Amino acid sequence: MNPTFNGFLKTRLDPLAFTVALVVMSACGDSGTEPVARPEPEPEPPPPVAAATATYRVVFASTWSASTHPTNFPGGAHLSPLIGAVHNDGVTFWARDGTATPGIESMAETGGTSTMTAEIQARIPGNALAVVSGSGTRSPGSTTIQAITLREDFPLVTLVTMIAPSPDWFVGVSGLSLRDDEGSWIGELEVVLYPYDAGTDSGPNYTSANDDTQPKEPIRSLRGENPFSDEPIGTFTFTRTDS
Repeated sequence: MNPTFNGFLKTRLDPLAFTVALVVMSACGDSGTEPVARPEPEPEPPPPVAAATATYRVVFASTWSASTHPTNFPGGAHLSPLIGAVHNDGVTFWARDGTATPGIESMAETGGTSTMTAEIQARIPGNALAVVSGSGTRSPGSTTIQAITLREDFPLVTLVTMIAPSPDWFVGVSGLSLRDDEGSWIGELEVVLYPYDAGTDSGPNYTSANDDTQPKEPIRSLRGENPFSDEPIGTFTFTRTDS
């Protein structure tokens, strides 16, 4: 401290004031002390990790009836046994605007499942995890697959059933993901189903005689086309049961 200024303080201030002045000046000077650090905020917890597997119950409710599709509604209306797969995006078993495989052709024309089952089994274990199957139902009516298990590397479901009687008409889903945009398993998902033409038989009515389509035509929607109305055929409801 400057001696002259120190002397000035001693002559102008009483002892108590002099002591206070020294304390203030020391605090304002370079004392070498660091400011007290504030505690770091607590890090936010990481987002929950999606389970590696998920199990779902699938309910197929068929609403196809003379009241929803009155044009030439057939006697003995029913839906064939359900057939499909749990798989990844490395395989597609059917697609709108695509050509029906022999398995899809057999399912759509006769309700048979063995050919499509063989097609799925041929992709296990590389692109498919398991065959999915279930019983058919009269229409209106419903049937349930009690449990299908998906994995994070096999999150897709394909599932189809024949509209019977019909030339080659069916309903179903292709490569349906049961994970949301954030990668979490969906708790419940309802899918509204409309009719498709497999492109393998050219019969125009429910009970038309076999009329093989050569070459095969693309799979296409029959929503609103004769004999179907704009009403759906039914729904698939996927409900997670292991959460």
